[in-house]
Amino acid sequence: MVLAIRAKINNRVFKKNIFKNNNVVVTGGAGGIGSATCELFLNYSANVYLVDKDKEKIKKIKKKLKHPKLQTFNLDITSEKDVKNFYTKIANKKLNVHHLINNAGVATLNLCKDLSVKEWDLVMNVNLKGMFLMTKHAIPLFKKGSSILNISSQAARRAQKFTAHYNASKMGVIGFTRALALELAPDVRVNAISPGTIGTDMINNEINWRIKHGWDKSKYDVEKDWLDRIPLGRYQMPDNIAKAIVAVCSNQFSETTGETINVSGGAVME
Repeated sequence: MVLAIRAKINNRVFKKNIFKNNNVVVTGGAGGIGSATCELFLNYSANVYLVDKDKEKIKKIKKKLKHPKLQTFNLDITSEKDVKNFYTKIANKKLNVHHLINNAGVATLNLCKDLSVKEWDLVMNVNLKGMFLMTKHAIPLFKKGSSILNISSQAARRAQKFTAHYNASKMGVIGFTRALALELAPDVRVNAISPGTIGTDMINNEINWRIKHGWDKSKYDVEKDWLDRIPLGRYQMPDNIAKAIVAVCSNQFSETTGETINVSGGAVME
């Protein structure tokens, strides 16, 4: 069963301290969805461990949020050494991980016939290997009632001609989520969220690529094509995805595991 929801969180639903004393790890935490997720967890009193590879983005987010419960870590999630060192720091403080948000991801655009092994490996390493490593080494630190939230994509179920490698990686996230949900039950819940078309800089990158390679004539053509496929008629924003992430990690979803929840404005309904 796959649920389709449009999550809405406010203080009428969640108390401000709902995640008090909870330690939340967010990979790709300096990006659009990641930073919005970190900020929302902080608003609900969580201790947030922001993980990202981009030092400059980390500095900007740290300066923007200026929160005493935010800690930042610069590391490469595809490096097992880096990942082990990160979790060792947490374990040495005798801390647990209550929620792991596997948000880090990368996307490139290319036709399969032009796709290099290097490009294929980049996408698979970040989107799957990194998720695996961050999860594997977190398992000893989980407590009963912990959760894992993996970020997939509508691309797992809605293919495009020039994203075979990305589609494969995001479908892999769904398979990983389901298997892990069985493995870690009943103590740890594992779910995924599949965002739709997100209103970030990545949109402009894809638009420019499609026009450059002759798939579309203009930005208007691309955006019309995308929006025509979304029943709600709008892009999903990082804040929308962050709200869904926080909701699924909360005890409001205590009976949900192994699910992939679409937050796509209706673009994907399965």
